[in-house]
Amino acid sequence: MRGGRSLLVLLVLALGLGAYIYFVESKRDLTEPDAKKEKVFALEPGKIEALEVRAAAGDVTTIKKDGANWQITAPVAAAADAAAVNGIASTIETLESERVLEENPASVKDFGLEPARYSIGFKVAGETAMRRLKLGSKTPTGSEVYAQVEGQPKLFLISSFLEDSLNRTAFDLRDKTTLKFDREAVDSITLAYASAPQVSLAKKGTDWQLTTPVTVRADSVSVDGIVGRVFQLLMKSVAAEDGTADLKKYGLDKPKLVATFGAGSTRAALAIGGAADDASVYARDLSRPIVFTVEKAVLDDLSKKADDLRMKDLFVARSFTANGLEITHLNETRAFAKQKAAGAEASSPEVWKQTKPAAKDVAETAMIDLLNTVTTLRADSFVDKALASGEDIVVVTRSGDAAAPVEERVTLRKAGTVVHAIRPGEPGAAVVPVAEFDKLLTQLKALNESK
Repeated sequence: MRGGRSLLVLLVLALGLGAYIYFVESKRDLTEPDAKKEKVFALEPGKIEALEVRAAAGDVTTIKKDGANWQITAPVAAAADAAAVNGIASTIETLESERVLEENPASVKDFGLEPARYSIGFKVAGETAMRRLKLGSKTPTGSEVYAQVEGQPKLFLISSFLEDSLNRTAFDLRDKTTLKFDREAVDSITLAYASAPQVSLAKKGTDWQLTTPVTVRADSVSVDGIVGRVFQLLMKSVAAEDGTADLKKYGLDKPKLVATFGAGSTRAALAIGGAADDASVYARDLSRPIVFTVEKAVLDDLSKKADDLRMKDLFVARSFTANGLEITHLNETRAFAKQKAAGAEASSPEVWKQTKPAAKDVAETAMIDLLNTVTTLRADSFVDKALASGEDIVVVTRSGDAAAPVEERVTLRKAGTVVHAIRPGEPGAAVVPVAEFDKLLTQLKALNESK
């Protein structure tokens, strides 16, 4: 019985498609080149100043142009998504009829146009009345949509490819930016957690520095990642246009996190509250009453401890930017510098030479290996208190402009199977693999024996 009903449904669909092909497609003369498509509206680009979008979902959204920007005026007053609204306006301005089915049909009910499935109303500068494009059902092949201009009987087809840009809900058309700030101007960040110590950062020139709970260098890539993550964060839905009267309902009376971004004297703060569902959490811009949802993953992305944001690289210098290196071990200091080879022309490349304890040539390959080891040293973790004693290697690098090089000094201290890296002026120490300490000594010895 069930199989018989399924066969009957398929037969009805096949007959419907066949009828469409017979009555519509068969009327096309396939021996002639395609007729020139006609524009549905004769409009100058950029002249539309108001829109009314009646979506198939039932939303009716009115939008007006305010200078260079679009503003939603109903069902709520809100900034519009410029890309989405400009997309509708551009589509209307350039819209072409794929072909005309009938100039004066007796009825358009069977085409989903009485009433229209959805429609786009618009006004151009200087007009008082709104013109409207009515959109109906898709054709049986799904490639086109039945359409009419309100007040005109002609039934025509437009490409169904345009449906995604025209059939938009109020939420589709609103600006979904969660927090507005000047990304390039951000110079301070505060991450205040409900159940963890606050983390604060400040920008010093082009570099970021942790200021709370410790004052140390920060990893600029990680910090910029936080800025970019929030700058690009979009609403998933609107929970309440004004949720300030019941913040507890959303877990925003005591947020899990408040991320504040400063740019000079201005501040923008995003609060993240409780779970909305398995994949979303409630949030709000503290300068607005609206409560919205965002993807749950953002809470994990912003939940950072100070150690997560600390600079892991022990040196800013790299093997290709370094122009000086000094290593002291067991009271013996060896120094190396980039110099021109004796008798070399001014355009000749520089080579590494030992300058202390005695000037001599060194094997370039062995020297680069040593530099790579030094400049790629990274912390595995951090401790509040450095080892008080042990076997020390003091490493000094110089990089950048040879006339005014940037000097960095790190003491590597080994005690048993633990190695701490200590930088002057920074609290505690970084923990580095003991294998790196041993590798450094082995390469230094190999360099000494290379020439």
